[in-house]
Amino acid sequence: MNIEVEEVSTGEKVVKTLGPSEGKFTFTSHDAGDHTICLSSNQTSSWFSNSHIKLYLDIAVGAARHDVEKDRAHANKLSDKLRDLNEKLEAIRREQQYQREREAQFRNLSESVNAKAMWYTLLQVIFLVGTCYWQLRFLRHFFADRKGR
Repeated sequence: MNIEVEEVSTGEKVVKTLGPSEGKFTFTSHDAGDHTICLSSNQTSSWFSNSHIKLYLDIAVGAARHDVEKDRAHANKLSDKLRDLNEKLEAIRREQQYQREREAQFRNLSESVNAKAMWYTLLQVIFLVGTCYWQLRFLRHFFADRKGR
């Protein structure tokens, strides 16, 4: 079924489409005024064909009204989803802040342990150098006393 809708005053085509062979077709005009509706079949017929076309036409004229309750329900659903998303986002932010604080604590602890390990190593080196100096001095005096006898 070919469907064409045209505004009478301007001659502008509002709809020009191939409609379904069965079912409903709906359109809404953007401007008020007179319109011409042209329906044509895309079936070829001959003088001797037995094909019949059954057409029920129901035209509803008037201004379309928005369903305020449906809009409110949709807005409420959207606001609920938005509220849930905001709560999840806030939970993610809290978790990120917690992880940053934990990382800072761990970094401070690691730096403290590294500093203590460095001082411990430095003390060991000083102790070993002192022990080596003392042993060398002791052995020098020991062998000098043995040689002198």
